[in-house]
Amino acid sequence: MAPPRFKSLQLTKSGPRTPSTKRAALAISLLFSSASLVGCSERRATATGALDEPPAAPASALGSVADGMAAGASPPVGSAAHAGAAPSGALPNPLPSPRFNVLLVLIDSLRADMPWAGYPRDIAPWMTRFEARSVSYTRAYSVSSTTARSVAALLASDYPSAMVRDGHFFTRWHPDNLFLAERLTDRGSHSFGAFAHAYFFPTSGLNQGVTDHQVLPGTFLMNTSHSNITSEKLTSLAKEQITKGRAERERTGQPFFGYVHYMDPHSPYVPHRGGAHFGNKPRDLYDAEVHHTDRHLGELIDWLDETGGEEDTVVILSADHGESFGEHGHLKHGYELWEELIRVPLMIRVPGAAARRIDTPRSHIDLAPTILALMGHPPGQGMRGHSLTAELAGATPTPRPVLCEVTRDPLQDRRRALIDGPLKLIVTGDDRGFLLFDVVADPGERRDLVADKPRFERMKQLYFSVSERIPNTPHSGDLVPLRNAPAGRRW
Repeated sequence: MAPPRFKSLQLTKSGPRTPSTKRAALAISLLFSSASLVGCSERRATATGALDEPPAAPASALGSVADGMAAGASPPVGSAAHAGAAPSGALPNPLPSPRFNVLLVLIDSLRADMPWAGYPRDIAPWMTRFEARSVSYTRAYSVSSTTARSVAALLASDYPSAMVRDGHFFTRWHPDNLFLAERLTDRGSHSFGAFAHAYFFPTSGLNQGVTDHQVLPGTFLMNTSHSNITSEKLTSLAKEQITKGRAERERTGQPFFGYVHYMDPHSPYVPHRGGAHFGNKPRDLYDAEVHHTDRHLGELIDWLDETGGEEDTVVILSADHGESFGEHGHLKHGYELWEELIRVPLMIRVPGAAARRIDTPRSHIDLAPTILALMGHPPGQGMRGHSLTAELAGATPTPRPVLCEVTRDPLQDRRRALIDGPLKLIVTGDDRGFLLFDVVADPGERRDLVADKPRFERMKQLYFSVSERIPNTPHSGDLVPLRNAPAGRRW
């Protein structure tokens, strides 16, 4: 979550699977092939501007998770499920047993170019081993390039532009938004969050519905000293919260959800005494921060596994956004939607699921529906994402477009990006400027393909088809100036 003072700068480019237990395997088999739960009421039935979708196939029609995935086609990005039904192409909801606990770990500013993706430095040895034991998405995207937008979108399975919010850089989210933890509370599940940045104070609104929301003592917004090193403290707090979550599950019979947000790779990059040293350039210092975080994250997940979590807890590991080191004349994050800013690691370790890599583009918009399904809860009405449980169990992923965005505030102009297969269309301002890249052949986004009329026109038509399904909700609260907004426009 780059502070406002970290704006784009014109710079030259700078350098640079263990077998599961029989019990767990049986659990995932039962989870992904079982019949539907009866839906429950929610505060908000459908998202504004949602499209009606046909109901999912009945459970009896699905002989296996792979058969079920093949039986239906995914609705387009930006649509919401028909009220009371799972999104087309997703499996019906699982029976209450077995149901996994889910631990979501986001590492702030973690880029996609990590050692398991070919980066030459061994900066994340524990995560590299974890990736080999997980379903790993090689082309995963955060919804935005700032924490405020990306985390809210993940937890609500909605796009920031459609959500009720104020117009500030550090966005405040209105109670009218429906977050994952609120849905879990309605279903009787305990939830917790462990944080080390002032944006996660309750004033942001991201704590809505969370049973045990904690920000480390002594946290403040512009912490640039060695007291800003927080991974060890977050690991200790998360262990306490997991222990409490297990006790709540024992008491209620409901699985728990936890979200831990590691901050140390976020700028400023602080050297760690006795830690790894790769040099003194910004990327060198960042790499040392990742190495430090990797060690403490590994301590947490190893402890989780040693105390029974390997059989009953899904671990989702990703980042809220990436980080720039001079690519495209940009430092740190926010403001733009280049690959280094929104393409992130995404690994999901489900007990009993075979490890593999999936190259199909996927978005964080899908994580909240996936978490509900993994916990054995009915789908969230109005969520825009789609559960990934079928492909976690081995089904062939169905391609669909991925939309990312930056919403306007006093510092950032409106940006959207649409990824479809190898192509990525970046749309600036009020849908008037366009850039087109083949990010598979040209991952550095150096060769603009707008002159390739057939591909450009196809992507532009697809973008407008997707974009019109997502309402632009005007900002609420203070009438702050919005960067480059036409007169009277509040989004």
